[in-house]
Amino acid sequence: MKGFLLSLVLYIPTLTFAQDTFNLDFSDIDNQQPKGWYIEGSEPGMLSTEHPTNNGQSLRLSRNADTGGDSAFAIQMPPFQHQGKELTLTGWIKTRDVTGDGASLWLAINAGSSELAHDNMKDRQISGSQDWQQVQVSVQLTDTVDSYTFGVVLAGTGEAFFADLSIKLDGVPITEVPKVSFAAAAAHPFEQDSGIRITELNATQQQNLLLLGKVWGFIKYYHPASARGEISMDAELFRLLPAILNADNTKRDQLLANWINALGELPPCQRCKSTAEAALVLPDQFWHSWGLSAELSQLLARVFNSELPSRHYWVRPEPNVGNPFFNEKSYTNVKHEDSGFRLLALFRLWNIIQYYSPYRDLVEQPWEQVLEHGIAAVINAKSKLEYQLALAAVIYAINDTHSQFSATDNQIQKSYVGEKMPPLEVRFVENQAVVFQVYQENLPIQVGDVITHINDQTISDRLAYLKPVAAASNEPTRLRQFAEILLATNSNQTKIQLQRDAASLEVQLDTIKIKDLKRQYYYQLHGDTAYHHITPDIGYIRLDKIAGVNIDNMMQQLADTRGLVLDIRNYPGDFVVFSLGQHLYPEAHEFVRFSAMAVEHPGKFVWTPALSIGSSNPNHYKGKIAILINEQTQSMAEYTTMAFRGAPKAKVFGSTTAGADGNLSYIVLPGGYWTGLSGIGVFYPDKTPTQRVGIVPDVVVTPTVAGIKAGRDEVLEQALQYLQAD
Repeated sequence: MKGFLLSLVLYIPTLTFAQDTFNLDFSDIDNQQPKGWYIEGSEPGMLSTEHPTNNGQSLRLSRNADTGGDSAFAIQMPPFQHQGKELTLTGWIKTRDVTGDGASLWLAINAGSSELAHDNMKDRQISGSQDWQQVQVSVQLTDTVDSYTFGVVLAGTGEAFFADLSIKLDGVPITEVPKVSFAAAAAHPFEQDSGIRITELNATQQQNLLLLGKVWGFIKYYHPASARGEISMDAELFRLLPAILNADNTKRDQLLANWINALGELPPCQRCKSTAEAALVLPDQFWHSWGLSAELSQLLARVFNSELPSRHYWVRPEPNVGNPFFNEKSYTNVKHEDSGFRLLALFRLWNIIQYYSPYRDLVEQPWEQVLEHGIAAVINAKSKLEYQLALAAVIYAINDTHSQFSATDNQIQKSYVGEKMPPLEVRFVENQAVVFQVYQENLPIQVGDVITHINDQTISDRLAYLKPVAAASNEPTRLRQFAEILLATNSNQTKIQLQRDAASLEVQLDTIKIKDLKRQYYYQLHGDTAYHHITPDIGYIRLDKIAGVNIDNMMQQLADTRGLVLDIRNYPGDFVVFSLGQHLYPEAHEFVRFSAMAVEHPGKFVWTPALSIGSSNPNHYKGKIAILINEQTQSMAEYTTMAFRGAPKAKVFGSTTAGADGNLSYIVLPGGYWTGLSGIGVFYPDKTPTQRVGIVPDVVVTPTVAGIKAGRDEVLEQALQYLQAD
């Protein structure tokens, strides 16, 4: 039963709920579901008036023979922010015609990506038809616990009702137990305004800020007092900035040394940092290249060699997966004119990538150069739009499709890109902007038309203009990003010059608000169900529709086919790597290994053992398998392709994928901005990378202009030739 948790947390980035009540009586409802709970695998109708005291309501999990997966569950994964010895989950359970392992409570404690202990009522699950009974699970705590998982499970079929849950720490409701307090989380004098305004930036100031940004981030992640949450590093930055800004090199380094010495003791390390057996690590004494004084360099060496706490305040691995969760204040309402907060946003982002990106070695521009250029750009920005574009340029330099600029007040979208467009879709095919979809009838533009100019601007000039906001891991995905915004404007009409066969045409199109368009992002849509027979002897599975499908039943219906198409030119609607994969392999097959951050050594990533899919299965699918991919195959879709491509008689058809694999970690920035990064490294078992490279197909097939015009799916056509050949 433990296995369901792994499949749940992979590629689901928002399971950690920042709340205090937990909705344990299921009374807080939104859209017919209890708020705060992640629920999966159950049939509809998850709220019930059945209750042990007839004075409340319960959560109803139900499954039948056609329900997808092998269990239904409702869980939460809060951070553990207390001190205590024993954690207990109590609740009431009632069952009706339950078969299989039965209904139970679930409680587990975690340290980063590792589960330390769990209680799932093993050998005590409730099956059959049983009236209400109160049950309990408990775990003993350790000093390293940083999160816990709790919830309810129905493994099998039937109905199970759960009511009046209670979580206690050493016998006290956990909502009444004081949280461990951190000075870093307390309000500081600069919450609304740093008081720093820099109107012009000279060379000395830029170099001082460059060094400050690097040293500040180093101390944030390596100094034990900072890692224990005893220091507000944001406030420390604002205190340092005015003194450092115009200092000469000698005074600057002395100010920094004095500051570090005042932060507290540096206990020598017991778990000393090592570069051995690392998937990725910063060079030994990497700060020596920063041009520091001997005293400051030696002081940083002492900080580096000090002992970090087992739980780091600023960053922790997400439970069971290990991608980083960043514990940062959002400062949503600060003014964009505030130079201090502009620098905080830049320094925070730059140092997160420096120490916690598993792919920082793949950036095209030297990362320190990105910081140097970023300082000038964010300080010299004269408007909110210019400032947002400066941040977007830094995010662009991460070269990760998971890293996109987002904002509550997105001036880039509103003013720079535009919020309207003509009712059509464009794809880049054979290096040309080709009309792929037209949403309204009787327009003077057709599928297959090649656009050459937009409002008298060439396509190449338009792409150069849009480049700062088209962050991507590789060029095919960048073109995908371009295609989505190529026609965006704030005008009511757009003039388009195009080539149709041998004719050159000019058309004027009315625009509509982008938010009012129901856009088709995927190239081809073959039916609107998860699976069907695309020919009498070939099955077709569309993974974006797979949610809620009973995989066992689906494979039984497709078992007699001679070939199977797995279309992953989309984002899977559910995580089916293991549930579907077990039908494709005759025996266990290693398909992936990860690199995960080392909590005790910021900047270091370590290899995990290779992960396998499948098990001994003489009844595995015997036909050929064609897996379809393209630049829209991203993240979980890429991971799924990796998992299935090793199956017997499987071939991958299509073109390079998005090259952004690994669980998404969010990065909040001051001013209502945020972005993300691929938080774990994803590699083939032999350590061949996938990031930026993408999944390389066995048979390269790319659409053509002629094929688009004719409405053909050329990737599928090639796949069908393979499947139908003897």
